[in-house]
Order: sequence, then structure tokens, then C-alpha cells
Amino acid sequence: MMFVGYLLFFLAGLGFGFAAPGRAKLVPFIFPFLLAIGAAIPNGIDATLILRLIVALALTALGIVLGILMDQSAQRREAARAA
Repeated sequence: MMFVGYLLFFLAGLGFGFAAPGRAKLVPFIFPFLLAIGAAIPNGIDATLILRLIVALALTALGIVLGILMDQSAQRREAARAA
């Protein structure tokens, strides 16, 4: 079941990396932190929480980087068509 959550972090990063302008591409990093804080309040901070947060942040970063690369590739194709 946890796979779905990680997939959503990746997809959020991908979508923001592709479509968001400028620094707004970094907004998806907020989501894992908010969810980790929400989990830490009733359960406390433990190694599992920190490990899951690191994995979520890494997948979000990967999604953002891939989204940026996809955006740059699409812009190059549009520029080549216009030329």
C-alpha cells in the first residue's frame, strides 16, 4: 500500500517539474514534510519515519528533475518546429 504514496510523490514532482514556472517547481517538497509532521505528532519521531521521509523526498526530487528535463525537451522541439 505504501507504494501508492511514493508513486504520488513522484507524480507530483513530475507534474510540477514539467508545468510549474520557476521556483514553484519546488512546491512538492512541502507535501512529504507536512505528512511526516502529521504522522510524528501522534506517533513520535522514529527511524522509520525519517527513512520514509528521505525516500519520499528522493522520489519527489527525481520526479521534479525528470519533469524539468521533459519540459526542456518539449521546448527544444517547439523551437525546432518554429525555425
